[in-house]
Amino acid sequence: MAMSEERYEPISCDYHDQLEEAAMHKKRVELEFELEGVTQRETGTIADVYSSKGAEFVKFVAAEGPVEIRLDHIISMRQASG
Repeated sequence: MAMSEERYEPISCDYHDQLEEAAMHKKRVELEFELEGVTQRETGTIADVYSSKGAEFVKFVAAEGPVEIRLDHIISMRQASG
């Protein structure tokens, strides 16, 4: 099944609020997430939290550039050290 066809699993409201707060305050965070079946860990900022095509996403800006990540593909988020 293609990722775009995979059923979206909503995340908790509390977690959604944490993502929006990180975006609003431009906090540097470390995200662990799954992208195209591969677990990745990047440090950067969340530029936006938005809905599209029945799912929710973050626009995450890391050193390699911006990437869109579905919220149910985020494994963990923590404040970046330094």
